[in-house]
Amino acid sequence: MLIDRLKEQVERQIGKPVILRGLQSPAPEFRGRITERPGYVLVEYRDDVAGYFWHYDTIRRLLALVAEGQRNVTLCEGDIIFPDIPMNQSGQ
Repeated sequence: MLIDRLKEQVERQIGKPVILRGLQSPAPEFRGRITERPGYVLVEYRDDVAGYFWHYDTIRRLLALVAEGQRNVTLCEGDIIFPDIPMNQSGQ
């Protein structure tokens, strides 16, 4: 499958495993997000209806962002990218 090959290529490029996970979101503009974790990169994508393949373009876009060095971002409708803002160490 093309997505599997692309995922493996990105993993080799960044030197970390990439975990793909579909999820549902009540926000209609949400397409996906990238979160760097210790030892791997989590790529979550909108997958409202299991078994359909319209999310493949989103997965390809998210994997391309990972390959470009983007980490900890959210992708929304219209290819808009928002950096996730981490909370400071005290949690405030």
